[in-house]
Amino acid sequence: MHTLTRYTALSILLMGTLSAQTAYQELRYEEDWSYLRDAAKRKDRWDPVKYMTMGKEGWYATFGGEARVRYEFFRSAGFGTVPDTEYGWQIQRYLAHTDLHLGPYFRVFVQFQSGIEAGRLGGPRATDEDKGEIHQAFIDVNTSADKKKRLTIRMGRQELEFGSGHYLSASEVFNVRRSFDAVRVFKDIGSWTWIALAGHPAETNRGFFDDSPDHTQTIWATGALGPNPWIKGANLSAYYIGFDRKTNRFDQGAGHEVRNTAGTRSWGTRGATDFNWEFLYQWGQFANTNIRAWAFSTDTGRSWNKAKYAPRFGLRTDLVSGDKDPKDGSLNTFNPLFPTTAYSGRIGLIGAANIIDVTPNLRLRLAKKVLFLPEDTTLWRESTHDGIFGVTGALSRTGQRSNARYIGNQLSLPVVFIFDRHLQWTVALSRFFTGQFLKETPPGHSVTYLTSFLQYKF
Repeated sequence: MHTLTRYTALSILLMGTLSAQTAYQELRYEEDWSYLRDAAKRKDRWDPVKYMTMGKEGWYATFGGEARVRYEFFRSAGFGTVPDTEYGWQIQRYLAHTDLHLGPYFRVFVQFQSGIEAGRLGGPRATDEDKGEIHQAFIDVNTSADKKKRLTIRMGRQELEFGSGHYLSASEVFNVRRSFDAVRVFKDIGSWTWIALAGHPAETNRGFFDDSPDHTQTIWATGALGPNPWIKGANLSAYYIGFDRKTNRFDQGAGHEVRNTAGTRSWGTRGATDFNWEFLYQWGQFANTNIRAWAFSTDTGRSWNKAKYAPRFGLRTDLVSGDKDPKDGSLNTFNPLFPTTAYSGRIGLIGAANIIDVTPNLRLRLAKKVLFLPEDTTLWRESTHDGIFGVTGALSRTGQRSNARYIGNQLSLPVVFIFDRHLQWTVALSRFFTGQFLKETPPGHSVTYLTSFLQYKF
C-alpha cells in the first residue's frame, strides 16, 4: 500500500475515529456491513443504504461510493521534459458501487468509475482520465454455506492486490484505479487463505464504456497468507505471479517478455513496533535473453501513542535490481508489473526498477484529527548500466549516457485533516532535488509539486 494511504488508515484507527466494523476499505468489496441487520447498530447517516434487506435471510444490498477532487501543480515536471501548466490543473474521480448478497452461495458486485482531467497543458496523462466505465463487475459463487468448507470462485472485472501492493495493485494514488478481467479462486484452510487467479488488465481509455481487456498482457498467480509461525503476532504470505507481455521495452531493447515472480512477505506489530518486509525474485525470458532479477523492501517503525503528538518514526528501504550489462545475454531489470507509486509518493517521478532508496519518515498527530506525515527519500541507481523508470513501469531515461549512481533526494510534507469517517482533506508539498545522474542526462531540473484534494466516502 502506498505510504501516505497506509499511514492515514493506520492513524485513523489509532485515533479511534473508526471501528474495525465500520472502516472503509481501500478495496471496497472487502467491506462487510452485515452487522447492520441489527437496526440498533445503525448510527451513521449512511447506514440505511449499507444494509438493505431483500426479504430473505442472507439476501441484502449495499450501496457505496466516493468523490475525490484534486488540484495538482508542478514546476519542471518530468525533470524538465514536460511543459509546465502555469496555474496547475484539476483531476476528479467518482466511484459508485452496488454489492448484492444473494444468500450464502451467490454475490454480485458492480462498480462504476469516472475520472476527469481539466486544465493540464498537453491534456491528461495515461492514468488521469476515463470519463465513464464499468470498473468492476464480478460474480462470486460459493460451494458451501459453511465458511470453513467453502471454495469461492470470483469471475469478472475486479481489482487485485498481491503482497503489499507494490507489484500488483489497484493503484489508489492514480486518478483512475486499475482493474483486471480475471477469474479468482480462494479458500480458507484453517487459519490460512489460499488464492489463485488468472486474467488480463483492463485498458484505460478516455471515452465512455470503451475499456476492453488488454490481451497483450496476461497474468496468473497463486499464493497463501496466514499467521507467521516464527514471529508471534505477525502475518506471513508467499506467492507466485506469472506475467506474459507481447512487447515490453527496457534499456537493452524491446521484445516479448515472459516473467515469473516468487515473493514472500511478513508484516505485523510487536508491541509499539510495526514492520512490513518483502522479498521477490524473478526469472524467465525476454527476447532472446534470460531474466534474473530481484527486489527487497522493508518498512519498520515505532510508535509512542501516549506521548505528545503520538509520534511514529519509521524507516523504509528498497533495493530493486537493474541490468548489469545490456550485452551479456541476461536481463537483470526488475519488473514491478502493475505497481502503485510506492517509491515516489504522489509526485510519481520514479518507478520501482533499478533503484536503491532510503526513506526516514515521521507521523505526528498535531491535533486530534490532524496528521503531519513528512518523509525524506534518497534515491540511487542499483546498477549504473541501466536507466530509470516511471511509475507505470515504462523506461523514462536511458542509463547509457552516465555512470553516476545518485538520482536525487525527495522531501515530502503531507498534512491530512480528518473531519469525520467520510471526509478527508490532504495537502502535500514535495521537492525533488536532482542528483548527478539526472544532471548528466539532461534536462535535469529539480521538481516542485503541490497537491490538495478532498475525498468523501460513503
